[in-house]
Amino acid sequence: MLVVKNFVLVVLNLIGELWVSPFRKNAFYDQYTRNMSKIGYIVFVTLSSAVVIAAVLWLYNRIYGIQS
Repeated sequence: MLVVKNFVLVVLNLIGELWVSPFRKNAFYDQYTRNMSKIGYIVFVTLSSAVVIAAVLWLYNRIYGIQS
């Protein structure tokens, strides 16, 4: 559970960085990184969020799911 908690914190930190990044000065980021991988960063954050949600739902189903 500690690994899931740490992973959730990392994803939340990435989402926060994505939220704050448009308001930072251009000199804060390297031009190559900012221009070439912004789409990749958005895809990574989106997929990581989907993985977190899927893991939480799977664990919830395993713990509280209907027993047959």
